[in-house]
Amino acid sequence: MPTITVVIPNFNHGHLIEESVLSTFEQSVPPDEIIIVDDGSTDDSIPRIRKLEEKIPSVRLIPVSKNQGAIRAGNLGAKEAKSEIIFFRSADDLLLQDSISFAQQAFRQTPQAHLAFGEILFFQNEIESGTKETLALSNETKFFSSSELLDIWLPDFNLPEPACFVRKSSLMALGGLKEEAKWYSGWLCFTSIALAHGLAFIPKPITAFRLSPDSYGTSNLRNTEVQHPVLRFLIREVMNYDEGLRQKFIDSGAFGIFGSQLKELIEKEADSLPKHSHLLLDKSHSDSHLHQLPRHGIPGVITRRLEEMQNVPSFMEAVRTSKILVYGAGSQTSFLLRIWKSLGLPRISGIIVTERKGLEKFEGFHVQNLESVSECETTMIVLSSKSFEAEMSSNLDEKLPSAKKLSFWIKQFTKL
Repeated sequence: MPTITVVIPNFNHGHLIEESVLSTFEQSVPPDEIIIVDDGSTDDSIPRIRKLEEKIPSVRLIPVSKNQGAIRAGNLGAKEAKSEIIFFRSADDLLLQDSISFAQQAFRQTPQAHLAFGEILFFQNEIESGTKETLALSNETKFFSSSELLDIWLPDFNLPEPACFVRKSSLMALGGLKEEAKWYSGWLCFTSIALAHGLAFIPKPITAFRLSPDSYGTSNLRNTEVQHPVLRFLIREVMNYDEGLRQKFIDSGAFGIFGSQLKELIEKEADSLPKHSHLLLDKSHSDSHLHQLPRHGIPGVITRRLEEMQNVPSFMEAVRTSKILVYGAGSQTSFLLRIWKSLGLPRISGIIVTERKGLEKFEGFHVQNLESVSECETTMIVLSSKSFEAEMSSNLDEKLPSAKKLSFWIKQFTKL
């Protein structure tokens, strides 16, 4: 069996680190090594980790005196790892039972794989009420060559970074995680390896990931000033790859997950970006999936949730009798509007956002600020943002406490 090291960068998550480590160690097959890189924590993380080190021989603490960021900490842990396979984990996430065993079996079954990944469970407080996201590539563990991936890749495919196991040799050959890619460092690394060498898909949940608007990546999603430099780096990095891998990124449409922000950046800075960068926007190959209900990724979550809700009388009554508004104007809303129409659900009246910022129309629908929606209206509001669903629900509880709500990721926010 291949050996596996789990690398956990930690910064001031002392109150969660024990639960995280125990979920990693108390597996049917534990990892060979658990490296915790403490990135200059100022809480009680160090003494807590030292106690874990005493209790669990496979735990190894690497303390860093000054905080330098999760990516540098992750690279340090990977460099120090003694195993063939690396698995990066956040200190506040949980590893689901049998995950290490699934990964070992995948690499043993598909020894040509440089990367293996599974499904991911998103939750807020209770795993039991979490929502599964999957790329649904197959019903059994299976290897896909890079050419096979190009045939099936869709622009909204996104390898789930917290559920990826990678060969250390492949990671090091790529230069590790790129600090300049920041919250997309895992995406860049794992997508590059997958498109270059193929991957193994494991049709099992691997990690339970806490959804939080304050997490490293999520907190920066709405800030164009910090997003654009990161996207600029991704474009330059990929367009400077060797011709074969660069063309695979173009042919796959992998950059499609960055949506309107990427388009805006490329159109605005075309003269300063590498030649032919606009080809990363080409999605012409993706039309074949537009006429069927998706089962993968974010669109798959939307499809399954709406199909489930069609069997709930209170929901069907609410959508028949209420004015229906969608809260959110991002890529998830684009998926939602298409799937909603495909399922024959009643017409949506419009889109609401927290701050309109000059946005008048979205996908042909009128956009209004949340503040302008009247409390006296009989309203059904559909929450449409994976990353900010909790924040949206809180806003509605404050501004429109009587409104009915439908949530997708954290189901307890639904109120009918």
